[in-house]
Amino acid sequence: MEKRFFKPRSANGGRRQVEAADGAERGPYQAPCQHYPHCIGCPFINLPYPEQLVRKRALVAEAFGKFPSLRDVEIAEVVPSPRRLGYRARVKLVVRKSAGSIATGLYVPGSHRVMDISSCPVHPRRVNQVLEYLKYRALELGILPYDERDDSGDLRYVDFRYSFARQEVSVTLVGRHPVLPEGEKLARALQRKFSFVTGVILNINEERGNVIWGAVNRMLSGRETLLEQIGALKLVYPAGVFSQSNPHTAQKLYDHVVELAQLTGKENVLDLYCGVGPITLNLAPGARQVWGIDDNEASIVTAKQNARRNGIGNSRFSAGDAAAQIEALRAQLTGLDLIVVNPPRKGIQAAALGAILDIDAARMIYVSCEPTSLARDLDKLLAAGFRVESARAFDMFPQTAEVETVALLQR
Repeated sequence: MEKRFFKPRSANGGRRQVEAADGAERGPYQAPCQHYPHCIGCPFINLPYPEQLVRKRALVAEAFGKFPSLRDVEIAEVVPSPRRLGYRARVKLVVRKSAGSIATGLYVPGSHRVMDISSCPVHPRRVNQVLEYLKYRALELGILPYDERDDSGDLRYVDFRYSFARQEVSVTLVGRHPVLPEGEKLARALQRKFSFVTGVILNINEERGNVIWGAVNRMLSGRETLLEQIGALKLVYPAGVFSQSNPHTAQKLYDHVVELAQLTGKENVLDLYCGVGPITLNLAPGARQVWGIDDNEASIVTAKQNARRNGIGNSRFSAGDAAAQIEALRAQLTGLDLIVVNPPRKGIQAAALGAILDIDAARMIYVSCEPTSLARDLDKLLAAGFRVESARAFDMFPQTAEVETVALLQR
């Protein structure tokens, strides 16, 4: 059994008595958050960080252990995050009215009530500053928070992107209607107050329900995109596209993918679910050709821009359903040496998995944000003739129960 260097003695008030490997008590561990234990966002924040990593590794092992084909796969120790607080480059919060003020945070499970987490220790300080002022000005301007129970109000969500490279913030307001009353005044106020706010965007979501994003964005003030540097790459992110919430751990993960790929300059590579292209563009300098596929048109447009921005000419990107795009590119994808997949939480779609298995690629790197769907897909891949060469977990979300995993497979 793996030895735990920290174990709980008391959970009273968010405190845990910490005990070292030699049995000596180190004193109480205090969760570094005023919202604990009421906020559900960071269920591990009352644990010392080494114990968080042990538990995350155990989550991956537990998911693998449900499949006989995976029970002998060794899970390497979790790669820690360089930042444990203030790391979130992406912050999405529900907006609701609360006792004459505005609450921004997460839903309390099983209710329509929102737990306000305006000052959150995992958010960058500048994001917390902008959020607090945004709430104040929205209330002053009479901007009404949305309430899905009676379909009233206007402002549904707020979304922040933070660039650690430039220390800048981009703000997206998700509105219920095509026009957000006083939205332009709010946007100008944010940019006047904070010189580091690059732009304020209105995303229009006219559908009822709890889906966050609508299909249309409209600029209220400033510019739409935010630039981040991850390793040697300069990556631009417009509103509405996926971006990693922890660019510090993301770079460690991308470096690991490059290391596993062992490219010599002669290989043809397919990057499936490529987003705005960070893995594609990290692999491209070592490959002959890399193809990136994603079903989000805006992500593919951005990926092409990122390739040009970084002077990478041996990457090709296409938008559409994964299985359909693989079929459309089949003639070009002959002789593939490596497939990289980085699907959403639900894992690889059945049709896409079938299309992948039809490609005669000797190696695959699977990047996953959900151990359960990863284990399910790996079991299917092993049944089709692959074997797992290695599996390593990464802590993309310190203080939470989320864990990222990278697995290398060989036919």
